[in-house]
Amino acid sequence: MTALRVSTLAAVVALLCAFVGTPAAAAVGDPDLTSFYEQTLSWEPCGQDLQSGAQSDGAAQPPGFRERLECARMEVPRDYANPTRSTMEVQLIRLKATGPGKRLGSLVLNPGGPGASGVNYLIDSGNAFARLGQRYDIVSFDPRGTGQTEPISCGSKLPSGGDESLAAKEKRINEACGRYSGGLLRWVGTPDVARDMDVLRAAVHDDKLNYLGFSYGTKLGAVYAHEFPDKVGRMVLDSVEDPTKNTWQTALAQARGFQRALDDFAADCLRGPDCPLGTDQSKAQDQLRNWYQELSERPMKVKGETVDETTYVYALREALYSRSDWPALRQALTQLRRGDAAGILRMSEGGGGSATRAVPAPPVGRDELPPQDQLALRAIACRDTSERYDAGDYPRAERELTAASPLFGPDIAPLLLDCYGWPVAGDDSSREVAAPDAPPLLLVATSNDPATPYEGAFNMARELDNSSVVLTYHGEGHAAYTTGDLCVQRHVDDFLLNGELPEAGTSCG
Repeated sequence: MTALRVSTLAAVVALLCAFVGTPAAAAVGDPDLTSFYEQTLSWEPCGQDLQSGAQSDGAAQPPGFRERLECARMEVPRDYANPTRSTMEVQLIRLKATGPGKRLGSLVLNPGGPGASGVNYLIDSGNAFARLGQRYDIVSFDPRGTGQTEPISCGSKLPSGGDESLAAKEKRINEACGRYSGGLLRWVGTPDVARDMDVLRAAVHDDKLNYLGFSYGTKLGAVYAHEFPDKVGRMVLDSVEDPTKNTWQTALAQARGFQRALDDFAADCLRGPDCPLGTDQSKAQDQLRNWYQELSERPMKVKGETVDETTYVYALREALYSRSDWPALRQALTQLRRGDAAGILRMSEGGGGSATRAVPAPPVGRDELPPQDQLALRAIACRDTSERYDAGDYPRAERELTAASPLFGPDIAPLLLDCYGWPVAGDDSSREVAAPDAPPLLLVATSNDPATPYEGAFNMARELDNSSVVLTYHGEGHAAYTTGDLCVQRHVDDFLLNGELPEAGTSCG
């Protein structure tokens, strides 16, 4: 910024008062973003068309919860380098602070994915953030390409073609995405979403961004800290992505993580009576693989739905996101042993596209397009990496991932083809998270997290280079704050409400 010559104290005060509503970093020659930063949001009750998109059955929602929700649209540049050329509107949602206590501003949530709807997440959350919601307006949004913010479209059906190989199908999907959403794909990367969050910070009249992000949301928060270190308020990253790993390394880490979680589930099952997995650990693993093989060769039908090996693996994976789902998985496997796959089908339907999920669901059918949230995940992930794997890489990927996990490896390997033939280039700038000038963040890591392995939080803390603290939760699952563990919730709430970081090495569970 060039030197400013001011002749009176009043001019200085005026400049400081305007600072919240202007871009965090402005230099000579930068595009003028003032109109975006100074916009006024029109908050209104959320319409039924938004609320009907949520997944919750309402069981966790207190009376009147949905009536308290307010929605707004926020204008942002499609391309921040050319803000006047084209804009888009980001869908926002908030739950105003209830009191008692002094209002602290807004707390922005991101549930992960990428591709998950933050709007649906807040609608579904019920009372999950009740204590924080006393003193914060709880705010969330649909990032670019997701939900109600210019959702990625790749047509209505899988394009046909002569080559029916997996790689060829993935390439046809990606070419269709280019035809239907080509003008958007360059602008859905994490750095652009982080810039949207800074506009959001100003639009809700906060000088600093207070933030709680899960899974992919931890990457988004870290990128924000890198881009806007002087605008970081109290920031919590739960179930932390590892910025030191590329896509291939992340896939391997997840295969190992889910296998480790499945081993822990099997050991827990065997300690109880009537475990459907048999009597010892080796037989338990044999039984789990046998069901995979049987469903591959002879899929079952449940009320007209097909339950095959892909459905089975996804049901296992869904249950391993939270230890609270283990009893239901045990019951589903008991049913499966009797020849009834209804429980497996039910579990596989429990979280497709759910918040915090780090590994997407399989397509609804082998010849169908993935659902919209998974297309958004693909678009964001491909914009966030320069890696492009093709059919020649797939045999090695399948071999290495299967060695890491005989069950989950073959299920994760196809994800490495997601960017094969993607119509726009990607880059690795979203892995740049150094933020030495930002205040310390609180990182929450679960010791047996299958999707974002434990060591990733320590790698993130090192890359941030700002004395961020890692809080360890000794347990299983993904997204420690939402497990109900009172120790984790106390430390997170104390930081967000009072600014009190736990000491380094603190653990719960």
